[in-house]
Amino acid sequence: MGVFRPEAARECPYCRAKMTWIPMRWFGRGTFACERCGEFPDLRPRASFAAAESPLEPSPAAAVSTDHRPRVLMIDDSTSERDLYALMLERDVQVLTASRGSEGIALAQIERPDAIVLDVMMPEMNGWEVCRRLKSDPLTASIPVVMLTAQDEPGLAFEAARYGAATLLTKPCPVETLTSVLTSAISGSQR
Repeated sequence: MGVFRPEAARECPYCRAKMTWIPMRWFGRGTFACERCGEFPDLRPRASFAAAESPLEPSPAAAVSTDHRPRVLMIDDSTSERDLYALMLERDVQVLTASRGSEGIALAQIERPDAIVLDVMMPEMNGWEVCRRLKSDPLTASIPVVMLTAQDEPGLAFEAARYGAATLLTKPCPVETLTSVLTSAISGSQR
């Protein structure tokens, strides 16, 4: 099996027309697009990405993206919640996703999104620690972080501010609220 090269000519599996590569289009994954048949998300297992694309720098195709929507990184260990929020936000922002804190930190350093939505309760490294690490890294310190939690305890908003988060929202969070908070956080960070 050779190295994956998105710029290499790909044919549509239905009409055999040449497809184009759109990086980071579908929940943080690239997509092949056929003018006649639509988009085909790259559904290779994430482990394949490490071998196919350098983890140390964004792909050259990403640098020439014509999508001018803000880029938001969604870090949540729950696949269903992560994908649901990503799907609901996709109309307004480009969504990148990570399922673990360490993966999210690495992706934030590489892609430098406009904002990060971060779940509090995750295995291995909880959201508080992820936020602390993001805010202590010069590459990611200026990226606004919006914390999401299913917990409803007094003092959590103070805790979020202590770790450097822009705000804390409680799940389930209406997409209108999340979009509004992200828009404010992004515009506030660009001043």
